[in-house]
Amino acid sequence: MDFKWNQRFPPEYAEPKPLSGWVYLLVFVVLICLFAGGTILTWPQGTPVDSKEFLRTALGAPLIVGVTVSALLHVLSYDDIVYEAANKNGARHALLSDWYARGRQGMAVLDSVILTPEPDLAERLLKLEGSPPENSGKVMSLDSVTGREGQSRRGALLVKLLTPLIPRLREAVRSESFDVVLQCDGEEPATDVLAAWLQLELPGKPRIRRIGNDRNPGFAEVWFKDETFAPYACYSYGTEAVPKYRLLLAWHVNDENPDTPPAASEAAVALLLGTAMLMSEKPDTKRQAWLLRQIVGEADQVDKSLELLLRAEQVKREHVHHFWHSRLKGLAQHSTLGAVRDSGLTVTEHALDPAIGPQAPVARWLLAALAAKMAHFGQGTQLIALPDEKGVILNLVAREPDSVSLSWNEWYDYGYRILPVWRLIVCMGIAASLIVLVPDDSESTSVTVMLWITGLAAVASIVWRVCAIRLYHRQVWNEYG
Repeated sequence: MDFKWNQRFPPEYAEPKPLSGWVYLLVFVVLICLFAGGTILTWPQGTPVDSKEFLRTALGAPLIVGVTVSALLHVLSYDDIVYEAANKNGARHALLSDWYARGRQGMAVLDSVILTPEPDLAERLLKLEGSPPENSGKVMSLDSVTGREGQSRRGALLVKLLTPLIPRLREAVRSESFDVVLQCDGEEPATDVLAAWLQLELPGKPRIRRIGNDRNPGFAEVWFKDETFAPYACYSYGTEAVPKYRLLLAWHVNDENPDTPPAASEAAVALLLGTAMLMSEKPDTKRQAWLLRQIVGEADQVDKSLELLLRAEQVKREHVHHFWHSRLKGLAQHSTLGAVRDSGLTVTEHALDPAIGPQAPVARWLLAALAAKMAHFGQGTQLIALPDEKGVILNLVAREPDSVSLSWNEWYDYGYRILPVWRLIVCMGIAASLIVLVPDDSESTSVTVMLWITGLAAVASIVWRVCAIRLYHRQVWNEYG
């Protein structure tokens, strides 16, 4: 089921208030007066009033009828109403909890390697070390990456990306739930990846898949059609589960002897990602940060997209400290900068293009890696904006997403009271009233029928109470879920 950023939610029902105790006292007073007065007025002359018959009709009957009437009033004025309200509020709570939990899904960055023309780029842009580089409009190259004899420059780049990750890659391969995804330029990149893999003596032969530069896979969605997030094979219907570990390799390397001047600076990044299944099974896995669910909106609707993203409360607004963007142009750039400025966020802007020149599609992953590194360094949550064919992509990178902790009012527990105590009291009161009020020498058939009807009503009230839970929840989920 697709995630709805603009999800509607039902209003919360207010807790109903029961009738005042004075109402029930008035019921008893009125009934006692009526029954006692009627019994005295109709009592046969000469018959002693200290008999059981007199006490039964003058005092016993009004007490039993009073309990029955009071219980019926409580059912109609409070019990049925609070039961429905509690169940619908419980369904609302479940709907909200599910929406918030799904909104905070994403992928964990377990480790990363960043290669950019300027060293220590993230630290310098945040002014943690040195000063921010200024290379606006300048196409830059990775001077630190050079090919050796018998090895291409791309091969040397891959070795440099993979070497720092060797310990964690060995762990990932041992899990037998691991693949490599490439987003890059050039022909036959998988061959170079396998060559680097063998050179570094990494175990096994990884499954390598490739996505085009025009793809912007989400961090909470499947990346390939033959994958599923289903935790059990019986739910996958011919598809396979998303691997627990995923190594993302992305790069842009310019031709050594281009016919035309290169249009974008060189960069490369390796991200070892832990998917939701891994983090669920091993929540203590060491990680840098989380790439949280992204939102995609039209360029002239970025303000609405940002508001919806913040509404999901992946993290608290005040924890968002930095704003990264790259490759935004024209309307997309101006509307995004304006939306962030008007959102109320207190953030420092970091643009990639003025720092290391015009960017290729690898900037998507480069920004994610830079933001994750800074979140890991305790610089707060990072907001990222990138272009997309549909408009603009926004997502947050956080050290940890906020946990879902919605308040639960104690009176919601009323919805779990399956036994309809007050309805049963009404049924038993009706039965007792029949026994007390009907003379002993009267025809018993009609009384027996009424008692059977009362018993069936008691059973029906229990069945209804059980079925009502599902009915009320279904009403909420059908309308809002």
